[in-house]
Amino acid sequence: MVDLAVSQMRVTNKKLLLEELARISAPLANLKRSDVLAALKERERIGCTGIGQGVALPHARFAGLQKPVTVFVRLASPIEYEAIDARRVDLVYLLLGPEIASDEHLKALACAARLLRDPTARHELRHAPDETAISAILATKTC
Repeated sequence: MVDLAVSQMRVTNKKLLLEELARISAPLANLKRSDVLAALKERERIGCTGIGQGVALPHARFAGLQKPVTVFVRLASPIEYEAIDARRVDLVYLLLGPEIASDEHLKALACAARLLRDPTARHELRHAPDETAISAILATKTC
């Protein structure tokens, strides 16, 4: 379900998180890091992607991207994110999608949101020992 899982990422604020997400996802999507960062910042300017319960779903679409790229990150310590419930964020699901596949992009976002709204899934992800376990948890969850 994800292209990359990262456990215990150490960032202290939303700006640094977005920079790190751009750094690790750009090569997976064959995009420029600066383009990914600009798109993520623009999406956050439009509206915060913190959906509550310590979860954020940053996302952006790109012309020329052939398939979606997903990255799941568990932060070492929760950060302020301006989420809708004002809770600090520690679980982040990044989705980079093709510009032309807007229906697929929305379905993938809805699937991730549904998964991460599940208290059991959030608990499992927060307590998974490493990236392999996180990837296995996400692989067993379907929409």
